[in-house]
Amino acid sequence: MTEHSDHAQRHCSHSHPHGSPQVHEDQHNFKEFNKNYFDEHGHRYNDHPDAHELARRLGAAMIKAYPFEEDSTLVLDYACGTGLISKKLAAHAKCIVGVDISQSMVDQYNQSVLNQGIPPEEMRAVCCDLTAAPNQLDGMKFDVVVCASSYHHFPSIEDVTKALVSYLKPGGSLLVADLMKPSAESAQASAALFPTGAHNIVAHKGGFEEADIKAVFEGAGLINFSFVTACKAKQHGHPAELFLASGIKEVNEEV
Repeated sequence: MTEHSDHAQRHCSHSHPHGSPQVHEDQHNFKEFNKNYFDEHGHRYNDHPDAHELARRLGAAMIKAYPFEEDSTLVLDYACGTGLISKKLAAHAKCIVGVDISQSMVDQYNQSVLNQGIPPEEMRAVCCDLTAAPNQLDGMKFDVVVCASSYHHFPSIEDVTKALVSYLKPGGSLLVADLMKPSAESAQASAALFPTGAHNIVAHKGGFEEADIKAVFEGAGLINFSFVTACKAKQHGHPAELFLASGIKEVNEEV
């Protein structure tokens, strides 16, 4: 186990959320399927040129959407994978902490950081599930939390959004990028976003509409909601659009 893995084990709790047995079981199954899938296949993730190009485009959209400061901005990259988005943001931030439920992905992230000679105080990843318990990551709070191309894997985007908002500083921003739901006349395109074999790891197979994300953001207490087209891409050979949604954690005047 790596030094960073030890850090994750020390500081990431693994208790489970409460709720109805069926909801709990469904969420647990998706999480376990995703964890196992990316643990098994994660070592090939960086072999796909499309993944690097998509990260470049989404990173550029995030940099345009948020005023990063390389001397002060603290970033949380949730469902960070091997760190492709983190790498695009690294030059614009003081510190980036990646979080993923896949130990394989986290190990690759940290090995890549080590290979580049970047100190862990500036960029590191830990393996944990931030929806499992509150107040993880040593109590760190962040200026911006990003999550790219991962919301479609989460059984409850409501739970994930609320958890991510809890790690924002007052006035901090949440940036989420994912697949936009195709128009009604493109039902076939919607069905083709993911192959049949991926359905046990993809909870939301048809992409998201602006209204869906807005409701979830506002339900988590975010204000100044924005939803824009981040880029166009190919998804399993089919054209797709990705959105970038953002919201700000309101500053409590009493604090």
